[in-house]
Amino acid sequence: MALWGNNDAVGSGGTVSLDYITLAVTGTGTTFGQTGAAQEGDVIRFGTRGGGEYFGDAVIVSIAGTQSLTIDSTAGLNGSTISGVPFKVSQLPKFTVLDSSFSGAGRTDAVNTNLPFVGTASTNSPVGFSTAFLSVPEGTDLLAGDFIVNGGSDIRIVTVSSTQVTLGSTISAGIATGDSLTFKRAMDGYDRLCYGISTDISGSYHVSHEGWVGVTTYMGTEGELRVKKEVLVAMSGINTATDGLGEAIIYPTPEG
Repeated sequence: MALWGNNDAVGSGGTVSLDYITLAVTGTGTTFGQTGAAQEGDVIRFGTRGGGEYFGDAVIVSIAGTQSLTIDSTAGLNGSTISGVPFKVSQLPKFTVLDSSFSGAGRTDAVNTNLPFVGTASTNSPVGFSTAFLSVPEGTDLLAGDFIVNGGSDIRIVTVSSTQVTLGSTISAGIATGDSLTFKRAMDGYDRLCYGISTDISGSYHVSHEGWVGVTTYMGTEGELRVKKEVLVAMSGINTATDGLGEAIIYPTPEG
């Protein structure tokens, strides 16, 4: 069994639940073991990074059927109940699962109650939409990785343009033209994860190597975002998803 592969976007449709005692994962609408889907030795990543909870990673040790597999341990998970949640599958280096520098067990978030931006909806967004429409003037302090408050939940923003924001999950409360839109920002905690990088990334999150890269983001004592990168495996040809709705957990980290 190889220590890693080159696919960060293994097919992962459906949802899963985990029994922490037996280490059994039960899927709904899943295709475990099928061509292009989860295989023994792959890493299963529980939850989502776009507004939902991310529970952490585990290595798949056996597959009993398309809706049943077993993981090796829960050491890389945060301990929260996993029931009916989406998941991702990756061929990332298996040693990262047990490394607190990159596992879900060592990840914390805190969303600041100070608001970076309050806007007004420019058109309707019904329940189930993952887009909110508003005018975002140039220079406005609203960034990908911020949160929109909707239906009592904080939903993470994936992209920001001059006319709209796209979200990592759908809204539960409809937005009408003229509604006030409230945004928050994650200001505390650590985010630590292994990413598959297929091309060099420039800008604030610059990664100068292709391969499997461990990334840590946190707020420094002076209030500035800090980003640390560690190349775990330098390699080319990693298959990654193309957007926040694909199979991979997308770089850069959403906290920034």
